[in-house]
Amino acid sequence: MRTVLVTGGTSNLGKAICRSFIQEGDSVIATYAHNREGAEELRKELGDRLTILELDLLKEESVLALFSQVHKLDVLVNNGGLFTLSDQQDLKSEEWDRVFDTNVKGLFLVTRSALPLLKKSESASIVNIASINAIHPGFGQTAHYDASKGAVVAYTKSLAAEVAPIRVNAVAPGLLDAPYLSDKDNPVRAKFESRCLLKRMVKVEEVASSVLFLSSAKAITAQLLVVDCGYLVG
Repeated sequence: MRTVLVTGGTSNLGKAICRSFIQEGDSVIATYAHNREGAEELRKELGDRLTILELDLLKEESVLALFSQVHKLDVLVNNGGLFTLSDQQDLKSEEWDRVFDTNVKGLFLVTRSALPLLKKSESASIVNIASINAIHPGFGQTAHYDASKGAVVAYTKSLAAEVAPIRVNAVAPGLLDAPYLSDKDNPVRAKFESRCLLKRMVKVEEVASSVLFLSSAKAITAQLLVVDCGYLVG
């Protein structure tokens, strides 16, 4: 049984990732930033093999406090992140910093603290959650987010070269099926579905299964796995 840490464990994708590892028989530590109620509900659903811990990716002391409570680790899933929309001419530097500090610096802080534990594991793996925005930017109002996810991809590849035999990979999801996109006439959904080959959004369970695969794929490292229903080639 592996010990898995999933940051952003109370998001829709985070919950799916936690379920996937639990179903595999692993022990999971899921972090939450604000949604304590959602974390408790997930804990009730998944049982004793799920532990919930608070984590603020914007605060280094919070990361250090988290790892004072984690003593074994085999898989790190950097899922915690922040997405905002803004025209670049109106984007405040504080928002730019918040997105980058969460998506890039926070990921780095967690990874740095996790490495000593991962080095003790015989099957250590890191899976970062990137986005197709990193390799196909231009959706509009997302340049700051796209740049942050591009940094995640570059960090993934460079880190893999540095810390081998710890395997480091990333998943780049397309548009995720979410409650706020339930309206088929939503312009973002319509644009995505009209272009992608499979003519539908990506299910969080499909991304979670890709994360689970990469966590166990012993010959794969420094790779970006795109899960986008064929959007990039549509």
